Amino acid sequence: MTKFPKVILTDKEKAQRAALKRAARPRIASTIVLYTGSRQNPKILMGQRASRSDFMPSVYVFPGGRVDRADNFAPYTGALPARTERILEAACSPRKAKAIVLAAIRETWEETGLMLGRAGSWSKNISHKSWDEFRLQKVVPDLSDINVFGRAITPPHRHKRYDTWFLIAPFRGNPDIVSDSHELLSVGWFDFDHIQKLKTHRATQMMIHVLKDFMARPNPRPDVFFSHMRHGRYQQHRFPA
Repeated sequence: MTKFPKVILTDKEKAQRAALKRAARPRIASTIVLYTGSRQNPKILMGQRASRSDFMPSVYVFPGGRVDRADNFAPYTGALPARTERILEAACSPRKAKAIVLAAIRETWEETGLMLGRAGSWSKNISHKSWDEFRLQKVVPDLSDINVFGRAITPPHRHKRYDTWFLIAPFRGNPDIVSDSHELLSVGWFDFDHIQKLKTHRATQMMIHVLKDFMARPNPRPDVFFSHMRHGRYQQHRFPA
């Protein structure tokens, strides 16, 4: 097991957890590593969470967030890579597997201004502000070429918990069109050396370690790294087992 620095909670985070009678139930979420350049020397899209955030404030993260109900109904083009589909569907239904990837696409738009998709028209309006923007701009989310490389569940000592899937995809558009949002600041493209100098959370440091191994392999493993806590101790193994 690779060891990473101990997480230090803010006083606000401690108080919010203490107010709960029991550990929060993890909510399904996803985050995506978009990269430009070669897999040997990539530049990765990240941004800094606002200092006012009540969950992991001020740290640099990949774009992402929890799966919304609307993500189950958003239209899409392209098919998930067979490996990604098989791994996600080992944990949830086919519809939810696609929603996990669609949530990462939606959150990327909300947090960085990038729309991951192809030109096309929507046959329906699903009454969601972000997805409505995709429809108005005639962009259909594209699931192809998005791979899964990890999974991590927030430990029970936090007041918010997520069962997060970590995705990766090359970005072939104009990298200069990224922008800050109310959720992420200082959005930009960073190589691994630069990321080491950024303020990041233990989970992000762990997944960057996993990411480097994933990108160095000519062929991905049939399973993914999986981190969670059991009986007060971190567990790291592979999923599906």
